[in-house]
Amino acid sequence: MMTHLRNKIAVIGVFALGCFITFVVLTVKDVLKNIVEDQIKEHTKLKLNSEALKNWKDPPVPVYMQFFLFHIENSEEILQGKQAIVKEVGPYTYKEHRHRSNVFLYDNATISSTTHKSFVFQRNMSVGDPRVDHITTVNIPFVAMLQSLKQTGMAQKMILSLLFALKSSAMFQTHSVEEFLWGYEDPLLKLGHRLLPSIFPDSRFGLFYGANGTDDGVYLFSTGKKDYMDSTKIITWNGQKSLTWWATNTSNMINGTDGATFHPLIKKNEALYIFAPDICRSLHLIFEKDVHVKGISAYRFIVPKEMFAIDYLIKEGFCPAMNCQLSGVLNISICKQGVPIFISSPHFYDGDQKLVKDIGGMKPNMKTDQTFLDIEPMTGFPIRAAKRMQLNLHIEAVDYIAQTGRMRTMILPVIFLNENAVIDDKSAVKLKWALQIMKIMLYIPYVILGAGILLLLISLSLAFVMCSCKKNKEYTPVILKVLNIKTH
Repeated sequence: MMTHLRNKIAVIGVFALGCFITFVVLTVKDVLKNIVEDQIKEHTKLKLNSEALKNWKDPPVPVYMQFFLFHIENSEEILQGKQAIVKEVGPYTYKEHRHRSNVFLYDNATISSTTHKSFVFQRNMSVGDPRVDHITTVNIPFVAMLQSLKQTGMAQKMILSLLFALKSSAMFQTHSVEEFLWGYEDPLLKLGHRLLPSIFPDSRFGLFYGANGTDDGVYLFSTGKKDYMDSTKIITWNGQKSLTWWATNTSNMINGTDGATFHPLIKKNEALYIFAPDICRSLHLIFEKDVHVKGISAYRFIVPKEMFAIDYLIKEGFCPAMNCQLSGVLNISICKQGVPIFISSPHFYDGDQKLVKDIGGMKPNMKTDQTFLDIEPMTGFPIRAAKRMQLNLHIEAVDYIAQTGRMRTMILPVIFLNENAVIDDKSAVKLKWALQIMKIMLYIPYVILGAGILLLLISLSLAFVMCSCKKNKEYTPVILKVLNIKTH
C-alpha cells in the first residue's frame, strides 16, 4: 500500500513539475522576447560613439551605380514622323562612395547631416570605356528651350530656329558616354550664359553634371531615441518639413527615411516610406515575399504598381497642370525647371503598353527592371537593394521650328539607372552571428517548454500504467522497471 502511495506521489510530483515549468515558460517567454527586442531597439539608436552611428555615417555595404543609355538608331526617320528605335548600351558601372558629413547630434533626439557622394568608374564591370564610346540621343538643352518657346509667336520661333541652325543645334546629338553623363560645353547654353548669366548660370550640361563629389542637401533625422519607429526618419530636408511642388498637402509630404536605414522589428503588413529627392517626392514600398541573401532571411519590399498609375497620380496631386500622360510615368518637370522629364521603371515595366509599343527596342522584364529592397526584419538592416529608374523626355514637333520636323509626340527613353547594393561577406557573417545569438535567446523558453510538456506526458503515461496495473498485479510494465518504480 505504502509503495503504491509513493508511486502516486511520484506521478503527481512529475505532473506538478511539468505544469509548473509550462506555466513559468509561458509567462517568461514574452518577457525574454521583450528583453531581446528592447536590446535591438537600443542598439539601433543613433548615439554618440555607437556602432549604429558609425555604420550610418559610413555604410559598410558597397553600392554600385550602373548606367544604361538608349542609343537612337534612326534619328532622321524620327524627324520624318517614323517610330523611334533605340538600342540599349551598358552597363557603365561606377562604385558609389557615400559618407555622411557635417554630422551634429542634438539633445532633442535629432541628428543632422549631409550625404556626400562620389563615383569611381569600374572598367571590369562595364561594357566599354565611357571616354571612347559614343551614343546618339536627344539634345536635352535644346528640348528645354523648345519647351519655353511653346507659347511664343511665329516670328520669335522662326528667329530662334535660325539661331539654332547657326549654332548647329539639332534635336539629336552625339557625344561620348562620359560627356553625356558628367558634362560638356553646349553651344546654346554658352550663348545664353554669355547674354543672360542670371538665367543660364552655366555653359555646361550633363545628366549628372555637378553630382560627383557633392551632396543633395541638409537633412534632419530622428535618432530613434524617443520612439524606435522613428529611427532615421527624415524631419526636414534643407530646412523644409514639406515640399512645395505638388498640388496637395499629402503629395508634398516628406515621409520616411532616405532609404539607407530603417527602424528595427519590421512587419510584413507595414509600408516602408522613402523620400527620394531625385524624383522630388516620397514613395512607399510593400511586402512581396520572403527571400534569403547569403544565408540571411529577409523580407522583400517593392514599389507597388499603383504608385505610378494615372488614376493614383491625379487623385494624390502628382499631376502638374493635369499634364499626366499614361500609367507608368511620373511628370517631374515641375521640379526640373520646366524640362519635360518623365520618370518610369526601366523599359516602362509595369506601365501602359502604349509606352512600350511606341518605342522600338523596349523589352520590359521584372528580373532586370523591378525596384526592390531586401531587409532583415529584426534589425531593419537592408542587405540587398536595387533602385531602378528610367529617365524619359516628352518630345513633340513645334510649329516653325524646322529642327523638330514632323516628329511624333512621344515619351522617349534616354537612360536608366540601376543603383544596387548587396551586403558584403564580412558584414553578412557579423550580422548572422548577431542574429543567431538573438534567436538562441528567443528559443530557450521553447526548449524548456518542450521539457515541461515531456514531463507532463510522462506523468500521464505513468498514471495510465498504474491504473492498468490494478487489473494485473503480477505484471510489471517495462516503463516502470526503467524508472525503478515498484508496483507492489
